[in-house]
Amino acid sequence: MLDKITFAKRYSKALYEVLEEKNQVEAGLSELLSIKQIFDDNSSLSRVLTDVSFPEDKKESLIKPLIDNSDVEFVKNLLKVLLGSNKMDEFTLIVEEFERSYNEKNKIVHADALSVVPLSDEQKQKLADVFKARVGANEVILDNKVDQSLIGGVILKSSNVIFDGSVKTKINNIKKLLLS
Repeated sequence: MLDKITFAKRYSKALYEVLEEKNQVEAGLSELLSIKQIFDDNSSLSRVLTDVSFPEDKKESLIKPLIDNSDVEFVKNLLKVLLGSNKMDEFTLIVEEFERSYNEKNKIVHADALSVVPLSDEQKQKLADVFKARVGANEVILDNKVDQSLIGGVILKSSNVIFDGSVKTKINNIKKLLLS
C-alpha cells in the first residue's frame, strides 16, 4: 500500500503531465486551488467523503457541485476517481504536490519575510525583487510575518535559503566577536 505522500506525488505528476499536454496547467491549477480552498474551509468534508459508513449517494451529492462547476475535464475525472476509490482525503495533498511542481517548473518561490513591524506593499515588492534576483526565480510570493524579537531588520526564509538581516543577529555576532 502506498503512503499518502507517494500516492499524492504520483497522482499530481500524472495530472500535471496530462494537463501540460492539453495546455491546461494554469486552468487546472486554478480549479484545483479553488476546490482545495473548499476542503480547507470545511475540514470534515474529506473525512466524510472517505468514510465507508457514509452512504455513497450522499457522498455523490456532496461532490457533484464541485464536479459540475469544473471546466477542466481532468480535474472532474480526478474527483470522480478519488471519490470512487475512497481517497478524497488525499485531495489536498495532491493539490499541494501539483502546486509545488508548477512552482518548480515556473521558478516561483514562496518566502516568509520576518520583521518587527508589518511591511508596506512597496517594501514587500522591493524585498521580493532582491530575493528573486538572488535565488534566480521568475517570481517570489512573499508572506510577511511580524516577530517582535528581531529588534529591527528583516529575515527572508524560503524552503532552502535564509537571508538574515536582523538587528538581533548582528548584535549576537558582535557579542561573539567581543567574547572571542
